[in-house]
Amino acid sequence: MPVNSIKVGTFDIHSVSDGYMIFQREDFFPDVKKESWRQYPPYSKPKFEMNIGSFVIKGTRKTILVDTGLGKLDHRIDQPVRETLLSELDAFNIIPNDIDIVFLTHLHMDHVGTNMAKDNGIWKPTFPNARYIVGKSDWEMFSGLLNKPAYKYLEEQIQPLISNGTLDFFEGEISLTEGVVTLPTPGHTPGHTSLLINSNGEKAVIMGDAAHIPPQVEETSWSPSPDMDKNLSAETRSSLMALIESSHALIASGHFPRPGFGEIIKVDSKRFYRPIR
Repeated sequence: MPVNSIKVGTFDIHSVSDGYMIFQREDFFPDVKKESWRQYPPYSKPKFEMNIGSFVIKGTRKTILVDTGLGKLDHRIDQPVRETLLSELDAFNIIPNDIDIVFLTHLHMDHVGTNMAKDNGIWKPTFPNARYIVGKSDWEMFSGLLNKPAYKYLEEQIQPLISNGTLDFFEGEISLTEGVVTLPTPGHTPGHTSLLINSNGEKAVIMGDAAHIPPQVEETSWSPSPDMDKNLSAETRSSLMALIESSHALIASGHFPRPGFGEIIKVDSKRFYRPIR
């Protein structure tokens, strides 16, 4: 049975999902040769599923939600299951009012789609007691795209948070609460940020989109089409996997097959992702 929650020291980390998407493998990884996929049987077919995952970090002081899925956003992505985030939170007895911090790893639409909800024609934060947090350099870049149709979602899900003063920007490494610090992982977007949880000698990394599928744990040079700076993304991914391996940290990935909890193992000097079961 999949493990939907893990403990890291004093923290409980819960895996929740807002559905899943289906992508054409060659469109998502256009630079990877077909024969390179043969050693990864789960990705042997032309299409693959990708979870739209989020995580709740529940500690003694703060409850942090990492990313908010696609929500009701209009898009052209093949998404057979959608809008499940709030019901999955409820399954853990977590209601929107319980969330103290909404941490956004970056500003792509599948990570911000439940930030806001419309109430009598007015956009209001879905998590009314939370401070929303995102990397400053992400907003510096994305704010210049507001007039482009593909980024209209920012007017619904980000701009109102700025207007009502509930969105905070940060740079570099900061502490969200004791034991949870930001880990800059740029490349996918300029301000893309992962989280490092460190408590009682145990560690986990919530990766965000530093990697999208398990083969990238070994194939760190495989940068998908959504990566804005593919070379930097590959460098970041290589460094991140080395950090996770050397520190014996667990992986929490919202896009790996759910629930997205696993670890790095070495077989014949190659890294592999092994899910926790």
